[in-house]
Amino acid sequence: MPQEKILYLEHDRTLTYSNGTLVQSSVSDVKELFAGAVVPLALLNTYTLKLPNHLSEEEQKIHVEIQMFEEGKLNNNEEYTIDYIRHDLLSENSYLFEVFALSHAKAADYFSTPLSQSKVIDLITPGFMVYESLYETDSLPKHNDLFIYLGEDESYAAIYQDGTYIAHRSSESLTTLAVETGMDLGTFICNLAELGVIEERYPPDEYGKCSLIQDRFSRNVERLVHTINHKRGLFGLTDITHIYLDFQGNTIPGLETIFDAYDIHNVEIIPLSRPNNPPKELHNLLCAEYLSRHTGKKKLNLSPFSRKDLWYKRESGKFLALTAASLFIALSIPLTLSWVLADKVADKEKLAGKLAQTEQETAQLSRTLNEQNKHFTQYQNEIHALNDEIVLIQGTQETTDLITQMHLKRRQMLADVTSELGRYRLGTLKIEQNGSKEMSVQVIAEYQKRNDIAKLMSALYARGYQNVETREIALDNKMYNAVVKVTR
Repeated sequence: MPQEKILYLEHDRTLTYSNGTLVQSSVSDVKELFAGAVVPLALLNTYTLKLPNHLSEEEQKIHVEIQMFEEGKLNNNEEYTIDYIRHDLLSENSYLFEVFALSHAKAADYFSTPLSQSKVIDLITPGFMVYESLYETDSLPKHNDLFIYLGEDESYAAIYQDGTYIAHRSSESLTTLAVETGMDLGTFICNLAELGVIEERYPPDEYGKCSLIQDRFSRNVERLVHTINHKRGLFGLTDITHIYLDFQGNTIPGLETIFDAYDIHNVEIIPLSRPNNPPKELHNLLCAEYLSRHTGKKKLNLSPFSRKDLWYKRESGKFLALTAASLFIALSIPLTLSWVLADKVADKEKLAGKLAQTEQETAQLSRTLNEQNKHFTQYQNEIHALNDEIVLIQGTQETTDLITQMHLKRRQMLADVTSELGRYRLGTLKIEQNGSKEMSVQVIAEYQKRNDIAKLMSALYARGYQNVETREIALDNKMYNAVVKVTR
């Protein structure tokens, strides 16, 4: 997203942010520019809940608001702006809602100075959201990163997974840590940036202070690691890749050893910086940079002082526009009706002419259709006659083929019998053939050749005839006379 020139509001001053720099705002800037601010976590009520992911957007908002008042310890007598960040838990078919509520009274009191100049704050968001812009500018690779902000009035850590915010944890501010270790704030910040938590860097008489610093940081890191481990189960968060330190451009020598003691190993601690700007303004610049990139769609906005829509976008403006439109319509009805009636008469005349022309065309088409139907009926009759003729020819052809096959079978049967008679030199008195399947042969043979009749019958069996038998055998003057019946 491109950066835009905006107003950056703190609780006690109004600044203009443009192209990476913050300057005192002019009167025209206050009137014209988009205004954004970061709210301290101490002013917020927070609550976390899960809801099934089949609910509609409106149902989600209703459930969130109800549970925020019931479980989030909100005062029913106060007004709040409620917004949330929704995380998708695919493994559970549900959403995790991180809900934030900002009291209108607390917001008005905290931002009383800038609100005295302008009544509008377009965007108010918590500080842990601002590191998202570092990924949007492609200055940081999208990994599992931990951002630690150490401020004079508040401190916190923000956890990002693949460049997306998933959780935060408040910690002790620099002022609180300075009091706990018995140092003034300036000395404490100087010692932390130069000596860190490495005991060997302190004079012997200040080893006790170093131990106190180590102890306070250990407690804060322990709570932070507990949050990281909790998110591992929810989001499948793997190892932390980088730790970025938002501490006036400084690092803290030896801080990695404290993380190492809580199983976050081999992670480089990288200080954030903005060249050519005062170190104390680093966090303000990061916040302003984020706000300048979110003047349109706002991911998390807790502002009760949003800019009013243009008059025609408000409900009252819509009502006024509707009333004016209704009045205009009421006054223009008579004239409109006369125009409409004239148009209707002209349309009727045109339709009457088109109707007469259509009737003529329809009559001509009807005559053409009747003629085509007659031709079609004639063609159908001719086709039926041709089909009958084709069927007759096909039947005749099949009969002819059958007769031809029968003649061939009769001739083959006669040839087989004649051949076998000649083979055994047997005579015949008569051969009768019944169709193509049966034949009766009256065979005669001398007495001494009577066995040849049996050989004849065997030979015909061998040629594949189904049945060969003798029905009448007679002996007359030493001549056998037998009727042999052959069946195919």
